[in-house]
Amino acid sequence: MARGKKSGSAAKRPPLRLVNVAVAAAIRSALTYSVPEALEVRPGQRVQVPLGMRRAAGVVVEPVASLAPGIKVREILRALDPEPALTPELVTLGLWISEYYLAPVGEVFRAMLPLRAETRRAQIVRISEAGKRRLADLDSSLLDESRQSAEAKLLRFVASEGEVALDHLRRQFAVTPQAVERALAARWLDATEVELARGERKVLSVRLASGPVPEPPHKLSPAARRILEALEEQGASRDHRALLKSARASLGELKKLGAAGLLELGEARGATVASPTGEITSAPRTPELHLLTPAQEAALADLSARLEKGEFAAALLHGVTASGKTEIYLRLIARCLERGRAAMMLVPEIALTPSVEAQFLERFGGRVAVLHSGLSEAERHREWRRARRGEARVILGTRSAVFAPVTDLGLVIVDEEHDASYKQQETPRYHGRDVAVVRARLEKALIVLGSATPSLESSLNAREGKYHLLKLEERVAGRQLASVEIVDMREEFRETLSNVPISRRLQGEIQAQLDARAQTIILLNRRGYAWFILCRSCGQSPRCVNCSISLTYHRREHRQICHYCGYSAPVPTRCPSCGSEHLHFVGEGTEKMEDKFAELFPGARVARLDRDVARRPEQFAKILGEFRQGKIDILVGTQMIAKGHDFPGVTLVGVVSVDVGLSLPDFRSAERTFQLLTQAAGRSGRGDAPGRVLVQTFYPEHYAVRMAAEQNYDAFYSKEIRFRRVMHYPPVTALANVVAHDVTLERAARVAQAVGKFLESQDGDSRALKILGPSPAPLAKIKGRHRIQFLLKSASRARLNQVLRRLMDYCDQQGIPPRSVMIDVDPVSIM
Repeated sequence: MARGKKSGSAAKRPPLRLVNVAVAAAIRSALTYSVPEALEVRPGQRVQVPLGMRRAAGVVVEPVASLAPGIKVREILRALDPEPALTPELVTLGLWISEYYLAPVGEVFRAMLPLRAETRRAQIVRISEAGKRRLADLDSSLLDESRQSAEAKLLRFVASEGEVALDHLRRQFAVTPQAVERALAARWLDATEVELARGERKVLSVRLASGPVPEPPHKLSPAARRILEALEEQGASRDHRALLKSARASLGELKKLGAAGLLELGEARGATVASPTGEITSAPRTPELHLLTPAQEAALADLSARLEKGEFAAALLHGVTASGKTEIYLRLIARCLERGRAAMMLVPEIALTPSVEAQFLERFGGRVAVLHSGLSEAERHREWRRARRGEARVILGTRSAVFAPVTDLGLVIVDEEHDASYKQQETPRYHGRDVAVVRARLEKALIVLGSATPSLESSLNAREGKYHLLKLEERVAGRQLASVEIVDMREEFRETLSNVPISRRLQGEIQAQLDARAQTIILLNRRGYAWFILCRSCGQSPRCVNCSISLTYHRREHRQICHYCGYSAPVPTRCPSCGSEHLHFVGEGTEKMEDKFAELFPGARVARLDRDVARRPEQFAKILGEFRQGKIDILVGTQMIAKGHDFPGVTLVGVVSVDVGLSLPDFRSAERTFQLLTQAAGRSGRGDAPGRVLVQTFYPEHYAVRMAAEQNYDAFYSKEIRFRRVMHYPPVTALANVVAHDVTLERAARVAQAVGKFLESQDGDSRALKILGPSPAPLAKIKGRHRIQFLLKSASRARLNQVLRRLMDYCDQQGIPPRSVMIDVDPVSIM
């Protein structure tokens, strides 16, 4: 605590230096602390502060001129980094996110930063004068056992090193730990606490030796064989740790194989990628530049002119699938680097980063840093530091990469800007695309939003003149858009009297593909083997204990799994409710479809690509590589295969069903269906042969299906925006989703009652604010918490924000825990 002034003639203490610190806790505002005389801190620097009875990390936000009379403050304990971790622009961005999305400011900065501090506290030991005398006595002893004792070896080691970290010393003498403790107790060693810079562990890239492979000098161990087998199956590894984990082997085994000439080991500096041939790349190559179409040249010239101005500008690049948007991005980034400024590109899914990363490395080499949540903590920290030190000037990553600490950012690109993955579903619930726009404005940078199916928000901004609109209406090399045919599954049922998931038309087209040795993609946006297990006797199905949803059957694990909380249960042999043995597996997921196609086409090479496979990065990369090389005939997958991938050999895409998405109680369901179908159609016909798409549906008249088949975005936009205007939904109205939730339904209802009472008092002008609810959320229970929902709509965003802030103040006054009320501004889903 800050102390008062001394009375009398005592010397005056220097005035307190005060700063606001965003503490990493569920606290809405920054807290004020004093800075010790011996410490210098700046905005953006991480510090450790006292918080109640514990210590917490935080980020210095801004200096404070003075305090109100009578207010006492506590001192900052120490700095966690020698320099600010965040640039002034990123500090301002974090404060904007907290203000706009009503998120605790400390939680915002925690999401913006890597998990580790730059320094760590450690004890350093040196040999004391008493220790030197003790060592001299032991060295001069006539007894060999004294000269070779653990104490003598310990003191000699510390004396030769000068100073040693105590934890390292304990590891070095782990066999005789009592020697270390005895030396400390006897004061033969002096220990002091210091701040040490964190070292970076070396990450090795591993691949099988090229050229003639020598005979192993000795019989290989089982672990060594597993390493070699993993590399043969999965290809080169960019991170030896992931390889050793999958092979259940040690670093020693890996190094032995390297010394024997069976493997090639190298340091993975910066971003690296394994090519389909297994080559690890980190240096840029001179690429063979594609000849741009007139539309590409015009778009590139327009964007380059805006980039040259060095001012904030926003552009929407609306280009049909395979129109060459990525080539424009790459050339624009190259021009940004030539001007001495950094560039950033965001992609919606981790699954998209390997293929995009390969193109970036080919053009920009070690200047690329890759940031996404699929990296280990150490990898993320290393890439983040490379960006902060200026070693990496091109940032590639998913949503969180928008916070990369590059300086002088000149260009931001958001690819597939329409994708819902850019919205974070936990605190802070920010939208990566919108945050990217704000960051570009702060950095005076050009931002380019690219998509074949722009979100209604971005399209409306373009039509209102807030964004500059550029269009690419033709595919490169004169290729035609894929032809789309709708298969009415109602007619299929009438004619076959069977509820099969694969129509005769689709079967026939796939057989024709196999005969022509062409590739096929099958899209089914359902993971697992069966949607759920149903008892035919009592009608019950096993449900998740934490969520109000049925469990999905996964045959590979032979478990029932909840896709919301991860809960799993064994597959019952009898109904848990009535004991009946008449259990039926309802519906088809990607696992089942993979088996079904392998059964229908015995000679075909069938593979599956969904989130379950993507959890194993090596297997995911292997399947993608083999499909590109034509080693797989039919690829079955979820929506992740409909996004951004370029498969020149694919000339048929079959969409098994789009009806699940259309039937969801969400105002964006039609928009998502249109986007998914259009993006899926874009995977077909990207090579020299024309492409075809078959869409199976029970709703062939739905405008989202019809207009996606026509690939007519403008017609869909006109229809959908009219619906949004009539129903007062975004983008013409600001929307917030307020959810009262608790582990018991009774407490959740009490919180909802209090929230409802407050909102009623704010509903004076129904034109300015519309309130829907309270009502049970469509998913009434998730992760053990019951959920009661309010939807708030307002034509005025300022009015909506004002009401939400008052609601937070009201909840604080009523003692309602912050965890019991979730506020989602600009939700992409109201489920």
